[in-house]
Amino acid sequence: MKDRVHPSRDDALVRSLSEVVGGPLGDHAGRHPWWTPLRVVLLLATLSLSLGMVAKAPCLDVAGEGGTGRYAALCWSDVSQAYVERGHAELAWPFTDDPAVRERYAAGWHPPVPAYVAWAAARVTHVVSGSPDLDDRRGEAVADVAVDDDVHREARVFTAVTALWLAAAGLLAAGLLVGVRRRRPWDAAAFAAAPVLVLLWPVTWDLLAATAVAGVLWGWARRRPGVAGAALGLGAATSPLVAVLLVPLVVVALRERRGREAWQMAAVALGTWVVANAPAYLSSSSAWRTSWQGYLHGADVGSVWLLVEQAGNTDLSRATVLTASAVLVAAWLGVVAAVGMRTRLPLAALGTLAVAGTLVVSPASAPSYALVLLPLAALGVARWRDLLVWQAGEVLHFAMLGWYLGGLLAPAGGGDARAYWWGVVARLLGLAWVVTAVLLRARTAGSGDDDAVEVGRREAHPDVDVLADGGHARA
Repeated sequence: MKDRVHPSRDDALVRSLSEVVGGPLGDHAGRHPWWTPLRVVLLLATLSLSLGMVAKAPCLDVAGEGGTGRYAALCWSDVSQAYVERGHAELAWPFTDDPAVRERYAAGWHPPVPAYVAWAAARVTHVVSGSPDLDDRRGEAVADVAVDDDVHREARVFTAVTALWLAAAGLLAAGLLVGVRRRRPWDAAAFAAAPVLVLLWPVTWDLLAATAVAGVLWGWARRRPGVAGAALGLGAATSPLVAVLLVPLVVVALRERRGREAWQMAAVALGTWVVANAPAYLSSSSAWRTSWQGYLHGADVGSVWLLVEQAGNTDLSRATVLTASAVLVAAWLGVVAAVGMRTRLPLAALGTLAVAGTLVVSPASAPSYALVLLPLAALGVARWRDLLVWQAGEVLHFAMLGWYLGGLLAPAGGGDARAYWWGVVARLLGLAWVVTAVLLRARTAGSGDDDAVEVGRREAHPDVDVLADGGHARA
């Protein structure tokens, strides 16, 4: 496509970095016959995912064990720990009311879709491992199961199987993002080469939610409301952060007079969410409710509420935190809706505002939640500089959190580890930076969606088409 925007000409940071390899793309540069944007982005994503798994390798030998050493080493993974802690070593169904299972293992704090994926990975692990005798294992104490050498080997297999599935989801997300904006396929490289992708994707199952977000963006851009709705429903059953995208979607639909598509999308999303949750709820309604506790408990690590609680030397009740968070999220989504109706910001930019603002006031703010924001920010934030500033805050918070949980930041005299507060502040400032970047974009001239294909115009780009105003009316 002759009017494709290249980042070395469109982004100041990329332009300066391109000097190392000869400078920005030239006016008469041709296209490589094989290295298309899709293939380059998939290669970048493969490298990022591989680096992320290598970074977690030192902790795989302690899979299933307790202790804080893995946190201090910054290579912990909830996936490897879940094999024993959630009963996968005994193939326990995550949503069961069996008293024998619940006496040994508490119900997990993972929403239905991640729980299904983990359970399926456990079944594959047991087949690959030669189907160990579970009756004997169930007769042992859980502490003995956790230190069994065979269980350790199985936990490593479980982590590898899960990693393969998550990596496939990450590659799918990268490919979908390439196709969201045909003029700007290289925007997807900001997702594929993101530092937070390298650092956080093997920690939990949140990359599944990121893939669902990419599916929403792709389906809406390609006028396939059924695809967008199915992705939204699955994403909401993976992480409630995905559900807040409903507000930007409705705003964009109203603004673009796509009400019928919005209704179709919403109906499919609701149906998909119900179907995805049905096996869990029908198996055990109490375990299903518990599965959402990771997002609905009191002030937790990374959240502004933990900062208020510790710095203010006060004890905030769970009800207070949840009520205040709900009010603030609702108010912020109202602001996002107003911005969306008064400007022509694209869906990705509005989604960035919605999810980033929600993360600022959410009572639960695990580092991996940044993965849900990443596909939106990659397409919705105009400059790589702003993306890197936000991710620097996330990376600093991840490091400080690991040292906090690993006991390295504990003061000699006891009390709260105040050094960790700087990690929380860095995370909040990073989110505020990306929100500000999008809002400033909304204030600039021509702040609407600059993708000609997505909004149905044939608008030339002045850096690509020398005759930019020759027969191309600029809106």
